[in-house]
Amino acid sequence: MLIDGLKLALVGMSVVFAFLVLLVLIVHISTRLFKANTEKEAREMATPQRRMSSMGNGRLVAVISAAIASHRARAAHTGG
Repeated sequence: MLIDGLKLALVGMSVVFAFLVLLVLIVHISTRLFKANTEKEAREMATPQRRMSSMGNGRLVAVISAAIASHRARAAHTGG
């Protein structure tokens, strides 16, 4: 009975280990496959940020200030 328990434990640990190795391999393969797409998306995401910074700090500050003033006016009007 003890031998059967040890066999079962060994089989269970082997299955878990094999699954974890398979999972690591799948993650590495998917990383290599999607690396080009990820780099392309990162470059595309960086482009709008550069455009926004070229908009000028003065205009950005004005927009944020107007939004805050509008929010405060609504909050004062509704009592919240």
